[in-house]
Amino acid sequence: MKVMHFKPGEVVFEENSPSDFAYLVEEGKFEVSKVCNGRKQVIGILKAKDIFGEMGLIDGQPRSATVTALDDSEVSVITQECFHTMEKTNPEALVPLLRVLSARIRDSYKLSNIKSASF
Repeated sequence: MKVMHFKPGEVVFEENSPSDFAYLVEEGKFEVSKVCNGRKQVIGILKAKDIFGEMGLIDGQPRSATVTALDDSEVSVITQECFHTMEKTNPEALVPLLRVLSARIRDSYKLSNIKSASF
């Protein structure tokens, strides 16, 4: 896997940009944010061993958020080719990715329930 380095404040990708790679945080921290009603809203902080950008490997849709480095950081890049190779040759290796997706879906349900309950 290819390794990339980011400096504090450097944007990895922006919301709505093409989605063709996922990233595994090797070191450092990253902020995940979205623009809602013209204002930046931080929706999470990622650290070592977290994965981001994974949804695009599965559905090819544009990025759902912006990710920015908070520290000097390093990530391993998971390409479409790498993902499909794992899918065919070692599907068990995808279990951590599926766990991340499942947790994020559950969190989004919790957030949507909180928002709808506050109306």
